[in-house]
Amino acid sequence: MKKRSSEKKRHVVAWVNKAEWDQVLEYLYSKDPALQRFALQRISAWKCRYASSCPVAVDCTADLVRCQVLDRSGQLDGGDLVLLYGAALVRFVNLITERHWMSLVYTVPRIKILGLKLQQAHLQRECHLI
Repeated sequence: MKKRSSEKKRHVVAWVNKAEWDQVLEYLYSKDPALQRFALQRISAWKCRYASSCPVAVDCTADLVRCQVLDRSGQLDGGDLVLLYGAALVRFVNLITERHWMSLVYTVPRIKILGLKLQQAHLQRECHLI
């Protein structure tokens, strides 16, 4: 039986519905540590339920918020906090730069077609010409 082209493609995600997603997002950015902890617990449940469905950006943001919650609670000493913040920030920066480099990977074939040198391509990429 063929699918109709008008049918929407379904994506399996870890959250129950859009309302849960919106609630967790709102609580994650809340100033109330209790709401942030609740959001972090929901994200942990998502990762247990369906690990590959949890977006990396959500996971990285949760790591940063977790650092803030632990920092405010005073449960950890300075050295542990430095390590947690450092790991969370490195992961977050890697996420951002990985997207940049992955988009560059798709640009390289176009560079070869145009006959540009790689340094020129990097410059044009930074200037948003490609």
